[in-house]
Amino acid sequence: MTIFLRYLLISIIAFNAYKFSSVPFSKNENISAIQILHTMVDSIENIKTLKIKLVALERFQNKYLKSTSHFKISYYPQKKLYFINPEKKLEILYIEEKNDNKALVKHPSLPVSIFLDPNGALMKKNQHYTIHELGFQYIANTIQVALSKEKEKYLNHLHYLGINEKNNQQCYTLMYESSNFDFYPYVIQSKETVVSISRKFNINEYIIRDNNNLYYEFGFLKKGSTILLPQMYCKKAFIYIDTKTFLPVSINLYDQKGLLESYDYFEVQKNIPIKEEEFSKHYKDYNF
Repeated sequence: MTIFLRYLLISIIAFNAYKFSSVPFSKNENISAIQILHTMVDSIENIKTLKIKLVALERFQNKYLKSTSHFKISYYPQKKLYFINPEKKLEILYIEEKNDNKALVKHPSLPVSIFLDPNGALMKKNQHYTIHELGFQYIANTIQVALSKEKEKYLNHLHYLGINEKNNQQCYTLMYESSNFDFYPYVIQSKETVVSISRKFNINEYIIRDNNNLYYEFGFLKKGSTILLPQMYCKKAFIYIDTKTFLPVSINLYDQKGLLESYDYFEVQKNIPIKEEEFSKHYKDYNF
């Protein structure tokens, strides 16, 4: 992701004569959406550990599903993640390159804790994203990709809306609205899945599923069949960025039907020490 983001920022400079700064802005400073976005990306790239309370609202087959969860991530020297949804009594432990890259899952419906593929049907059921997309890196990347697709036209579609209060925090507010959110037919190639297609074209996986009735298709799609793909990742997006940490406080994405998904981040702790034992199934606070 780092190489891509740096390439994008170089492109932005080429299209505009801005000089960016990674220091916080004063309230009286005349700042732009691009400057804020750049500083947010720098802040995200500097994350080594992260603890968050996440409140998610996702549309699934015309209904909205809300969930509250907590997770902690350590990125170096390898990615380690612990996730818990107390209401569902769901716990997940994932360590990169361990256990065939499968996650250890504890759920009341399971007699024992088992290892599952994060991209598989059981872990993706009624979910827009996987545990791999938890945190800020993925959403920052997808927003940047959406902007890069419009190149020099993006300035007309990315707006700074000022400082607003969101979740009791002062936030820089950005709005992006695509000028090209249409669908086009795509012929499925050999051994392609919804996930692989979404990553291939940097588009929203759930929008593909929703517009092609592929809610429960997690394996290879039929070669030669045709589906509809969106031109862009989303039609509209609002992002609220903490004026102190330059990390997202709230992200809201829309498609042609309305609100698609929203994510609110609370109790964000960046780069605090996390003990190695907290990424073990035997940790005293876990129930694996």
